Amino acid sequence: MKKILIALDYNPSAQKIAEAGHALSKALGAEVCLIHVIGDTAYYAMEYSPIMGYGGFNPVGAFNQSDDLKDEAAKFLAAAVDHLKDENIQTAVLEGQPSDAILDYASSWGANLVVMGSQNHSGLEKLIMGDVTASVLKRSKIPMLIIPIGRDGQE
Repeated sequence: MKKILIALDYNPSAQKIAEAGHALSKALGAEVCLIHVIGDTAYYAMEYSPIMGYGGFNPVGAFNQSDDLKDEAAKFLAAAVDHLKDENIQTAVLEGQPSDAILDYASSWGANLVVMGSQNHSGLEKLIMGDVTASVLKRSKIPMLIIPIGRDGQE
């Protein structure tokens, strides 16, 4: 394993997913890329707790521009890199249908493993986003590591 792709969203479980994927990459001496996919903008109208030092954005009067979403996603990924204390981590902000974007990027980047969390979203988030992890798992030709997450974002 030389390249590990870690997909993160704004759920508090992102910290556990990032830490588990990063620990595995260190053990294997693999490169890491953290990604966030900007999909349906309704997802960004929800309020999220601070994650890995990233305080989040104010969903009131949410974003009108795709560039605003990209900038915030880049800040989120930068906070995750700072939290993991590894300046060698690459990041990418993607756009589109989340499972498609993850699979396309994993293939083009040459990922040997994709790390994601198990389904952990509320009913409203499931309605908006569906189960991204299940969709990626069903269609991936790349091995995956699924981090189990409970309802509260923890084990």
